[in-house]
Amino acid sequence: MSVNVIKRRVQKLGGSSLIVTLPKSWAKKLGLDVGDTLVIVDEGSHLKIFPPDSSMIQVAETIRLKVPQHLLETGLTHLIECLYVRGYKRFIAQLPQSESSENVLKLIEEAKRNPKVRNVNVGFNEIVVSFDGVEAENPLRFIKQYNTKIQELMDVVEQAKVRPVNPDVIERFIVETVDLAKTIGRTLRKHGLTICEADSVDPSVAAPLVMIPQMLEHVYRELLKLDETPADMVRKLKTVLFETFGGLSNKSSRRIAMAMRQAEELRVEAENTIASKPELSKLAGLIVGITLMVKNIGESTICENLSRE
Repeated sequence: MSVNVIKRRVQKLGGSSLIVTLPKSWAKKLGLDVGDTLVIVDEGSHLKIFPPDSSMIQVAETIRLKVPQHLLETGLTHLIECLYVRGYKRFIAQLPQSESSENVLKLIEEAKRNPKVRNVNVGFNEIVVSFDGVEAENPLRFIKQYNTKIQELMDVVEQAKVRPVNPDVIERFIVETVDLAKTIGRTLRKHGLTICEADSVDPSVAAPLVMIPQMLEHVYRELLKLDETPADMVRKLKTVLFETFGGLSNKSSRRIAMAMRQAEELRVEAENTIASKPELSKLAGLIVGITLMVKNIGESTICENLSRE
């Protein structure tokens, strides 16, 4: 199959919509007409466009990979989480020919127990895992998962001095949470959801969602350096984040408003700490930054949730 590279200029339509015209020869070859529906697959750095009946859509939503030995030993859970949040509908895991049938059966059973998996099929030296596609398209589902990850991360941060964890553990938390944040933004963009949509989360929320876990990693590292942990301020931060993302996932304007109020109170306290306790200034500065992001998230979503309620 030959590949024809065609360039198109992005144009503006109306107030803020961007459009790109389709190549005339391609549209004619497929018999496309005004009003026809096309399927656009968002693959992160690029898009793929298919007619709605194209078998290539399934190919674009599938990834085939060779499973490395360390995953065979530790299981498929992390691989499933990783591919699921990146928007794939299925993956084909190629297994080494020498892999024992006992280990393969363990991998199959593990995949079947995962709530994100719809079914598991076994081929010759490969496992085909299909995800629950309906749930995977729901951005609020990802918000709930993000909230859970943030709370787990805050549990680690809160216990930094008492029970410090291996650097790999905190790094894994950050990577998984950031992946979820990017998936939330990608899912919203894929469906064209905006703040005007009744069942959506504003896409502008995605950027703070990516930054918050990264800032929490810095909070954790700052806490490790301190002789005495400002436990009350950390506890309040945990509450603010819980109410913010709990409010988003439940579409509750009351909880979002409460989180904004608590975030503002914590911001004032952290700014006073910067002035009065130089040894806590960097930590307090990070907390100020997170509270401002919470305010950004709240202002982007609360009017939508109020109008819904």
